[in-house]
Amino acid sequence: MNIYALFPLIATIAYIPLLVTTIGSRPWQRQHKLFALFLITAILWSLSDFFCRSDFFQQYSLMLGKVIIVMFTWMAVQFHCFVSSFYPPGRGRWLPFAFASLAAVIALVLLGYIPEDMVISGSKLYPVYGKWIVFLVTPLLTLTARNVYFLWRRLKNLDNPVLYNQIVSLLLGVFALVTFTSVALLPWGREFPVSHFGNLITAFILSYATIRHELVDIRFVLRRGLGWLTLGIAGMGIYVFFFFLLHLWIGFEVSLVTLTTALAVAVLAGVIVYLMRGVSQETIDRVFYRKTYDYRQRLLSFVSRLHNVFSLRELGGELLPLVVKAIKCKRACLLFPERGSGDFTIRFVEPSEEGNPLSSLRVKQDNPIVQYLSQKRRLLTVQNLDILPEFRSLWEQEKEEIGAAEIELFVPVISRGKLVSILALSKKQSGNYLLEDISLLEDITSRVAVSIEKEYLHEQERQRKEELSLISHLATIMTSSLDIREIYESFIKELRKVIDVDWTAIALVEGEELRILTLSSEIGSVFQPGDRVPLKGTATEWVVTHKRPLVESNLSQENMFWTSKYHLKHGVQSVVRVPLLVNGKAIGSLSIASRHPNAYNQNQIQLLSQLASQIAMPIENSQLYAQAEQRARIDELTGLWNRRHLEERVQSEIGRHSRYGGTFSLIILDLDSFKAFNDSYGHLAGDELLRQFGSIVRSTIRSADEAFRYGGDEFAILLPQTNIKDAHEVAERVRSRIASEIELADTSVTASFGLASWPVDGIGIDEIITAADMALYYAKQSGGNQTHTISEILPPSLEPATKPDIQQDKGALSIIYALAAAVDAKDHYAHNHSQKVKEYAVALAKSLDLEPADVARLSTCALLHDIGKIGISNEILNKAGELDTKEWEVIKSHIQLGAEIVSHVPQLASCLPAILYHHERYDGRGYPLGLKGEAIPLEARILGIVDAFAAMTSARAYRDALSIEEVLEELKKGAGKQFDPNLVEAFISVARTIPLVAI
Repeated sequence: MNIYALFPLIATIAYIPLLVTTIGSRPWQRQHKLFALFLITAILWSLSDFFCRSDFFQQYSLMLGKVIIVMFTWMAVQFHCFVSSFYPPGRGRWLPFAFASLAAVIALVLLGYIPEDMVISGSKLYPVYGKWIVFLVTPLLTLTARNVYFLWRRLKNLDNPVLYNQIVSLLLGVFALVTFTSVALLPWGREFPVSHFGNLITAFILSYATIRHELVDIRFVLRRGLGWLTLGIAGMGIYVFFFFLLHLWIGFEVSLVTLTTALAVAVLAGVIVYLMRGVSQETIDRVFYRKTYDYRQRLLSFVSRLHNVFSLRELGGELLPLVVKAIKCKRACLLFPERGSGDFTIRFVEPSEEGNPLSSLRVKQDNPIVQYLSQKRRLLTVQNLDILPEFRSLWEQEKEEIGAAEIELFVPVISRGKLVSILALSKKQSGNYLLEDISLLEDITSRVAVSIEKEYLHEQERQRKEELSLISHLATIMTSSLDIREIYESFIKELRKVIDVDWTAIALVEGEELRILTLSSEIGSVFQPGDRVPLKGTATEWVVTHKRPLVESNLSQENMFWTSKYHLKHGVQSVVRVPLLVNGKAIGSLSIASRHPNAYNQNQIQLLSQLASQIAMPIENSQLYAQAEQRARIDELTGLWNRRHLEERVQSEIGRHSRYGGTFSLIILDLDSFKAFNDSYGHLAGDELLRQFGSIVRSTIRSADEAFRYGGDEFAILLPQTNIKDAHEVAERVRSRIASEIELADTSVTASFGLASWPVDGIGIDEIITAADMALYYAKQSGGNQTHTISEILPPSLEPATKPDIQQDKGALSIIYALAAAVDAKDHYAHNHSQKVKEYAVALAKSLDLEPADVARLSTCALLHDIGKIGISNEILNKAGELDTKEWEVIKSHIQLGAEIVSHVPQLASCLPAILYHHERYDGRGYPLGLKGEAIPLEARILGIVDAFAAMTSARAYRDALSIEEVLEELKKGAGKQFDPNLVEAFISVARTIPLVAI
């Protein structure tokens, strides 16, 4: 025998076990059939090459060469058919193209174009393919490239490890076949059977994939194969025994040839009948089941490959539609036990459209249906609900819900003797359920039960981990600050990711009242943080009394508490309240509400309960901290706020009024001759007098005002959004009540009052308090029992002092820089604007050879030129768009307000002209007086130019900053119109020399 014929023979033998394994695997899927066809053609290709290279058929070498080419092409096409079954869904397999290529090759072979000749030289065989071989190579390479492309794409997106390894094996097989077949086409590769090395390697790769990666179930095949082998041997023995009996009874002559021939015929007939059995049964089933046949086969196929399903969502989402279509029922659903309550609730429903009556189905844990399915472990029809005695305790409401959903069957899903799920099916589209439908359902549920339980438990575990992670995260947020109100919105934002939240609040019990600690709402609320409401008759009272959650599923149908009507008014439909428990004591409740009825299931309620148990202690700690902090701010004797809190509140009001505009006032009052009263009547009487004094002050002022004990016998009243005139009325009202109501030991007690207003009487906290204190001192020096404002005691002259005072100069300078910084802080688009204007003004003044004193004064004027903007709201000051007429009038008023502020500081009186007139124009069209030309003070004309220069070189919301050249060009255009032309000319020469750091 030719030694080269052994290689295709070995490749042929290598494929035979794989073919036997595949043929023996059941049930057959489409991929099994395609794989078997490929194996058969691979065997035929190698076998035909074996015959061609052997010494027995050399005279037929050309004919065998043609057979080899046809078999190779057929094998390649069948391999494409098998590989393309692994394509991503929705991708065409090009089967017509593949088989058209096979037909073309067969035609070329029959016409004698391929191969052109087969040359035999000794033991070597040289095929001469000819130029027509390109019609074989081109389509096969096209199919190969397509297979590699789509398999590689699917490989990158797979998370199924079994399928991943299968596709890798197929790619390796494709690579081996293509590589060695390509080598066989080269001149030096034709004389050797190189291509069959690729076929042999592919056989080993696919065998490994079959055993290792479950290309087919080889353990099942081996078990079945052993059974078939036993039956075959027994059958042949019985067959021979029958021939022996015929020989004994009728003298039938039996020879070895006759026996062998008859046995072969019998085996062949048995194989034919066995193969026809599947076709015959499929034909009968198709006729009987009609349109549902394909869905039944798909359902059985899905059940057989459950090992490839890795999630409950995938399992239920694919199983339920197949059941509905295979049985031809209208609707179906899968119910699973709810964690916590144990009630069976809908998890999957088909069809998943709105309005499906099965969507709201719920079967309680103690329902007789659940008990029956769990104990009997068999299917339950709806007719049995009226027949069997087990269902006499079924509520009429439950029967109505089942009737409304048109349920006909309850099928239990039992795993390890436990009811893990319920499959509920409605009526069929036509007719009634048949015995074969029942058998199919029972078979399917029994086969998927273990997988359903496994994936359900995995999902429960995953959800539990996610919930614990969420609870830990939310608890961390709640412990990140002792002020719960600061982080509550962040807390609710994270909670909204898993629970429907439209309104939520934390309410704490304080005696007979309920205090809203914090609240978040997207739909409005009648309650606000800090509100106190009566505890009696509220849902929180029920929660803290029973110490367990309360669910109001539908407020429009059930209205148990007086607060429900307020929630309904804002569209709330369902509310969950869980108690906040600290060491077994309920301190309040966490309330979560939604605009949708029945918005919360048992799992979410349980999650909220666990969350409440985690945040209750941080809430309690925050309240203890708040109480301690409040005690640190309250004067124990009078119950009023103390001096520390006064300073905090004044600073807060300065910040708030700086952002939003307006004024506030401060009153400082002092008891007249309190020391003499204390010496005469003792400290106890003095303490009683202070308590009575504090009570009068607190009861006389408005709710928005705050009263403080400033120290000793001094008190303070802070009046937000109040001008000096209204503050004077409040002070007079308090003073009159003190004079008329405080009477102790026949001694009348009076008080003196000092008033100051922000920002007119002071910008910083020290300035405003000092101003009010000065007014109080003046009131006491004037005889007491009087009210005075700081403006009443300032000297009327605005001229600078004739005798310089170093300390006053330092104080004035401090005020200058404080005012300038306050203005720049308000205007987001004018950062350091006053400082820039000062730099430019000083540079221009020096170029004009002004006196040093005039330069210093101009520097101060530049810092304060826009000080009046401190009384303008941020909305107007930082508006991005164009100002309307009313807003422009507000802006223009800043010069009068600035002049008024500066007028209260004698050292700054010389700055008034520059502040008042720096918006006048050279052509007389400016404001406030419309001054023209040289009538405008020099300082104001200088400020007008440098102010415009600083503004144009700074970025605004509506434009970018201009370059220096662009700005100077604009100044030239405005010379003689808006600006003094001589000063513009002088500034242009100066501006080019100003260091960039100043700009």
